Amino acid sequence: MNIIYPDEKKLMQTGLFKTRTEMFNYLLVKCMHAKDEPLGSWVLKAELENFNIECSTATIGRYLKEMDTMEFTIQKGNQGRVLTPTGLAWLEEVEERLARAKMRDELSRAIQVTEYDELIHLLHMRKVLETEAARLAALFATEEEIRHLRELVEIHQKYIEDNQDPTQPALDFHEVVAEMSHNKFMTAMLNMLIFEEKLIESNFKTLVTRERGRVYVREHDEIAHAIEIRDAHKAARLMQAHVQKLCSAINEQASERSGRK
Repeated sequence: MNIIYPDEKKLMQTGLFKTRTEMFNYLLVKCMHAKDEPLGSWVLKAELENFNIECSTATIGRYLKEMDTMEFTIQKGNQGRVLTPTGLAWLEEVEERLARAKMRDELSRAIQVTEYDELIHLLHMRKVLETEAARLAALFATEEEIRHLRELVEIHQKYIEDNQDPTQPALDFHEVVAEMSHNKFMTAMLNMLIFEEKLIESNFKTLVTRERGRVYVREHDEIAHAIEIRDAHKAARLMQAHVQKLCSAINEQASERSGRK
């Protein structure tokens, strides 16, 4: 089996290892699994050097004794140590968590928004997800969640009346509708998209959606009412139309910018 040698610094940056000792244990177990034969401190020392980690055989020996205590490894005479089923199960769990962390990191980079066109694409994805989120919210939201949603509409309205930037309360409304769907995957995806949208919109000096707050807060009120009366079809239809208006507004602004260039 070929070993893929990850960077020590990047491994620690994943946040999966509380200490460097935990990270060293992972690397040692990974090496032992890859070789699939009894290994001693000298061989493992050479393997760790592939990770650009300098470690004495005495230190490796201490790690191995600790892993014996954890029942991750077992001594095979003077040939060295091999992994136990417990050690293999732990390695598989860590590898899965690392794969998930890598996937989340790649997804986060992929959805970073820097241009109007990308913001439009983001909003189109929001439309797909939020249409379903509104439908599910009408079906599964608790009465307490609906009251909270009503409070957010009132806060949004107050921002409009006070001539404050309504972006934050508007996005809060959408985040809460996602949570009310009680679908954790949909909620996580929408939260990531909305987070990126907040970042990019804060960099735009002018944004047409800020100027149409009075229209949008009325639409939020209608969506909240549909959810409140448990009309899932209406809630989905209103949300789809609402986010489409956001898409169209940004598209309109992007076209105007292109025409001026």
